[in-house]
Amino acid sequence: MKFSGLARSTPLHCCDGGLQGRSPSQRGAQRVSLGFVMFVALLIVTLSVLAAAVYSVFKKDNHPPGPRGLPLIGQALSIDWGHQDRSFTEWSRRYGPILKVTAGWETMIVLSDPDLIREAFNGPMAVARQSSPGFELIYADKGMVFTSGEIWHQTRRFTLFHLRNFGMGRSRSVEIIHDQIKEFMEEVLEPNKGQPRSVDHSLNIAILNILWALVAGEIVSIKDAKLLKIIEKQEEFFKEARLFFLMANVPGLMLLPEWITGINKIRAIFHYPIDQLLLPALESHRRTVDLTGEPRDYIDCLLQEQSRQPELFTDRHLLRCILDLFTAGFDTTASTLRWAFCFLCGHQEVQQRLHDEILRVIGRERPPELADKASMPYTEAFLMETQRLSNIAGIGVAHVSTAEFQLGGYTVPRGAQVISNLTAVHLDGRLFPEPQRFRPERFLDERGQLRPSRALMPFSVGKRSCLGETLARTELFLFVTSVVQRYRLRFPDGFQHDFAINESKPFVKEPSPYQLIPERRW
Repeated sequence: MKFSGLARSTPLHCCDGGLQGRSPSQRGAQRVSLGFVMFVALLIVTLSVLAAAVYSVFKKDNHPPGPRGLPLIGQALSIDWGHQDRSFTEWSRRYGPILKVTAGWETMIVLSDPDLIREAFNGPMAVARQSSPGFELIYADKGMVFTSGEIWHQTRRFTLFHLRNFGMGRSRSVEIIHDQIKEFMEEVLEPNKGQPRSVDHSLNIAILNILWALVAGEIVSIKDAKLLKIIEKQEEFFKEARLFFLMANVPGLMLLPEWITGINKIRAIFHYPIDQLLLPALESHRRTVDLTGEPRDYIDCLLQEQSRQPELFTDRHLLRCILDLFTAGFDTTASTLRWAFCFLCGHQEVQQRLHDEILRVIGRERPPELADKASMPYTEAFLMETQRLSNIAGIGVAHVSTAEFQLGGYTVPRGAQVISNLTAVHLDGRLFPEPQRFRPERFLDERGQLRPSRALMPFSVGKRSCLGETLARTELFLFVTSVVQRYRLRFPDGFQHDFAINESKPFVKEPSPYQLIPERRW
């Protein structure tokens, strides 16, 4: 790896060894020479810092306003790298809906206005992704989420085409969703009727199984021990990644021994799901795939395309494509459902109104279908309000500008990260009055019909919006309606949730731990 040389770099104290065997005058001269070199180096660094500070004060670049920070470091030490939206939201209150933040050598343009976000992300200048040597450690130079240019364009188009062919968000996936909902209710809720129960990783497996069936043609038990271990490793990886982002953005920190130790730990955690699940699935398909026949699943499609474009669809690229879908599938939707169940428990009047709509449109006997969605505006409004207030991905994934462009009266420099601060948008009282209140009615008109808001963008917008949006919306609708149709959910007696986030989990927000009691409705 590129970082391996750092671990072998010679410490400064070994220079003394070169003085042994020399005369006192020679040793004195060398010490003077070494001291002079260090003085010159310090002088150059000092002058560089002063020059950068003076340049930043007097240059006329028309960049957005923002906090200055320390020379060379910027705001890297002030940002909460696990929950960056907190820092950005605080600064947006002071500097406005478009601001500039520097962190080490990275320039970030943070947008907290829905119109600015749509203008930037729908345009051609902010479609790239951040690139860093450290990203190669997690194969982020390949796949769909972190790549840019032709490799991203081809892979996203290829993936969308084939997943739609396999029924993502349509009939085939709906059948799989129903099977997973049934298993979740039978294995998790039903055995705990009337008893407090936490929503454990079984929910993650149920969600992951839906996508894994389309990707690899496999479904595992909701209690599968190997998959539970993989999910735990993924969560451990995200916790360690906070330090990774900090050290990658602060000049000099990559020279510390802690960087090497941290990188090795991150690499080991990252490779666990690849070695235990993804690589075996890929190799199994490679032995049985018909390269000219009808593909069975997404991995077959990848292998067929690899036979046609081996220089682009390398094994590394294939693994990262599968991992991108795996990561997106197991966490975001499951966390949204945890919030939905939490809000239902905490707002019984909302749950009752949702249940009334289910009885009116679906009844008690048949399971909910996707076609019911158009006749259930309150359920849709409930899901919208859940996504607004939970803010699963507070800033999404940063875009990068490929050229200088104008936005909101300011200049966005080439190579800057362009960040959508969705938390600030979704909690803006001018867009959503009483933003901290859970109120699905805000998405309904006076006739009770659905009234979506352009300011609500939980799947982002533009050319790099979430490619699994259709599937995720289908999962959320069917899971919530199926569970509420059969069960009343409530908190244990005497417990109240404050709807705070789980502080130990970075990047993807989930509610702080709670237990719920499922009660059969009939």
